[in-house]
Amino acid sequence: MKPQMVVLLVDALGWELAGRTAGLAPGLPHRRRLETILGFSSGALPTLFTGRLPAQHGRWLMYRRAMGRTPFAGFQWLRLAPGRVQRSWRVGRALHALVRRRGVHGYFDLYQVPRPLLAEFDLAERDDIFAPRGLPVDSLWDALVRRGVSRVSWDWRTPESGNFAALEQHVAQGAGDLLFCYTPGLDAALHREGSSGVGVQAWLARLAALLAHLEAAGASRGAAPWIYLLSDHGMVDVEGSVDVMGRLALLPVRWPADYLAFFDSTMARFWWRGASAREQVRAALAAEPAGRWLDDRELEREGCRFAGREYGDDVFLLDPGRLMVPSFMGGAPVRAMHGYAPSHPEMAALLWSNRPLPPDLRHLTDVRGFLERELDARDAAGGAGRPDGALGGVRPARTGGAP
Repeated sequence: MKPQMVVLLVDALGWELAGRTAGLAPGLPHRRRLETILGFSSGALPTLFTGRLPAQHGRWLMYRRAMGRTPFAGFQWLRLAPGRVQRSWRVGRALHALVRRRGVHGYFDLYQVPRPLLAEFDLAERDDIFAPRGLPVDSLWDALVRRGVSRVSWDWRTPESGNFAALEQHVAQGAGDLLFCYTPGLDAALHREGSSGVGVQAWLARLAALLAHLEAAGASRGAAPWIYLLSDHGMVDVEGSVDVMGRLALLPVRWPADYLAFFDSTMARFWWRGASAREQVRAALAAEPAGRWLDDRELEREGCRFAGREYGDDVFLLDPGRLMVPSFMGGAPVRAMHGYAPSHPEMAALLWSNRPLPPDLRHLTDVRGFLERELDARDAAGGAGRPDGALGGVRPARTGGAP
């Protein structure tokens, strides 16, 4: 009988945080620190699933410049509505539903992006990145279909507690060749509380209990699952905020008339309408001590330099621990954030397992190839492959949630 593989992907479970959490996963003694990418889960998850860097798989940040068709077409006319209407929660919910009806199946949030400005942008994640053909290049999910691997998966669309219970049940029953569970709960708790928060510690305790239950469930039927605890990035506690938008408001050039800008929580991205605006904005932010401009060499090195500049002509990145307030993501500070330079120790991701891990497993790009080699090992351990070519991607009904 082939071993069952369990991949538990925990958003924002950093190598450093996990390492200082006593008793987290004693049954997973094989451990590797993984270098993450510059940016957020919107780029890190596709990197995990494809084994390629953002510039190769095409996904980096949630919002990019519209270069043709956009699900926000027509939103520019909202500029005619009063400000209170534009900022209305009900209007935001209606716009979100409209974008869904226009065929966006991936995760997105409107946050506090000025509603008329949305028409200038596009969403990179149009399709479900957790499904076959959900990314513009070949992914792990496509490989599972080709190999005839029966996959059962859970993600942000269904409640975390139910996902964990179903995962444990499937292990107890031996149902499914590969069980995959992505959970954003820790990420949300870290944003709210920071790494030392009571809720964060409680969440990690639940994770430890889940892993113990999975091991026990497999042992009870005499078939220990192969378990892989994985993350996409870590999290840095916030030490202070930076008012980038306020600094730019002092200039004679304004967005969006003189340049287009998108203000993420840790970076500001710009598309220029003229050389004068570029010179003035670059000079103003060069004087900001808590951030720096990224040059093309660094973007190239991080795999985030796009020839079409759809993610920005120029990118300004804050220092680790600094948060852009206000930004298009919100007007109030949070306690922890990611999206900083990958070299910061707290940004590193991880892979822990009860299976031996090779020494060359060092980066998010290495994970897909490793898991495919584990599938080869599983086939060898269990004899001949499945004759029925069962399709992967069996999922429970989806409700709510967000990464």
